[in-house]
Amino acid sequence: MKTQFLTVAPLFAFALLLAAFTTVSAQEPGRRDVPDPRRTLTVTGTGETTAAPDHAVVRLGATAQAEEAAAAQISVNEVMQKALAEIERIGIVRRSIRTSGLTLMPIYAPQKPDRAIEPRVVAYRAGNTIEVIVEDTKLVGKVIDAGLGAGANRLEGVSFGLRNDLPQRTAALRAAVDEARTKAQTIARALDVPLGSVREVIEGGVQVFRPERFATARGMMADAMQTPVEPGEVRVQASVTIHYDIGSPK
Repeated sequence: MKTQFLTVAPLFAFALLLAAFTTVSAQEPGRRDVPDPRRTLTVTGTGETTAAPDHAVVRLGATAQAEEAAAAQISVNEVMQKALAEIERIGIVRRSIRTSGLTLMPIYAPQKPDRAIEPRVVAYRAGNTIEVIVEDTKLVGKVIDAGLGAGANRLEGVSFGLRNDLPQRTAALRAAVDEARTKAQTIARALDVPLGSVREVIEGGVQVFRPERFATARGMMADAMQTPVEPGEVRVQASVTIHYDIGSPK
């Protein structure tokens, strides 16, 4: 029995060694087909498109101060009713106008630092702000003049935009991919390495830059000339990061 065990053991060990060698040999060709993760080229591309805005939002309003809260509120209401009527008169429908802010706050008498006395209300200040959606950007100046001419004394700004910016977003992304591809091809030629397939693409996001026109008017009257407002252009920017496989130097 002892002699038989010594004879079988070497044969069994040899069989295990042969099986392991066969397994490694069978896997080796497949491993050569797996790209080396260290041999990659990463590039980033950006793209931008512009378009003329097709609508605008005008923000204007009125503030008034009086000794009584009701009087301040009534004064503001009268002004804003006139402003709404004048804005509608130039062709802006009521559904394109919405109230964006209503305020009513007390005004306290100045206090001396060395006196601890109860704060005393001396007046109230009321405010009302509206947003006007202007479908025709050529009417923006007329909307401003109509509101100020009716007594509005706050002009908080104008913003321009696009109702549907999907075509601009798509074009910006396509331009970003084209730039990234050109970068990759240029770098690969400079390094004298073959550019392989795309390993991974990461979208960096799309940003829409809407032109803003800020202004503040208090106690000003509409000028005889129409307020000039230039809409500018809406800019859409996109970025992508692409990882390419690259081969060995030629």
